[in-house]
Amino acid sequence: MKQLLALIQNEFLALLRTGKITVLLIVFSIFGILNPALAKLTPWMLSLMSQSLADQGVTIGNIAVNALTAWTQYFKNLFMEYVLLLALFGGVIASEYQSGTLVNILTKGLPRWKVAVSKWLVVFVCWGVCSWLTFGITFGYSAYFWGGDVVLHLGLAACCAYLLGIWLFSLELAFASAFTSGMNALLCTGAVYALLFALGLLPSLAPWLPVRLNDAFSLLTGDLLPADFTRAILTTGVFSLVNLALCIAGFQRKQL
Repeated sequence: MKQLLALIQNEFLALLRTGKITVLLIVFSIFGILNPALAKLTPWMLSLMSQSLADQGVTIGNIAVNALTAWTQYFKNLFMEYVLLLALFGGVIASEYQSGTLVNILTKGLPRWKVAVSKWLVVFVCWGVCSWLTFGITFGYSAYFWGGDVVLHLGLAACCAYLLGIWLFSLELAFASAFTSGMNALLCTGAVYALLFALGLLPSLAPWLPVRLNDAFSLLTGDLLPADFTRAILTTGVFSLVNLALCIAGFQRKQL
């Protein structure tokens, strides 16, 4: 356990030295601020455009914004958040393959599985901090601007988005353990996501696939119910653990 904790500490120190943690905290804080800010500014921005739109025959009525408008923006931004972290951490293992630093670590007698698990945990802690930071800022501003508004199943919807991120990052780490290029891991992750997205068009498969969690926003509008996500949540959790096992297995067999 001491070895694992030491590896995790070293990973976090490396992220601090490279400034990645600082960048992530700033960017995800901006996301959190923009979600309610854009919702609040929407009527004003449309009023500025109303004259030019009227000249084109387009009439804008009264625009009502509320907390749901802010959370709509929150879920729209999730895709960018996933891509940002996938790009940032895609080379978390591959870069050490290329630089040879893993050889120095492993020659000290550290088990390979501990190195793989430490990287896995660090990525998910970073995702958790960033994800819930954005959620917390959006929640705080939404409560301030629209305190009386009630949003259905908000906590469950946010957990679905978080769990989808865990699956995506675990999938990328599984590929990263097998490749020496972070770009290859990123592309393979995107390919698997696209494949599951296509399979999700089949009604019989859709409720079981991790990509079903993309529809978590529908919980807020009442178009879907919590029971509609039960199978996808279970499948996503199992797939994430399988990805961890594949990451460890790939790392164990990798020639350094």
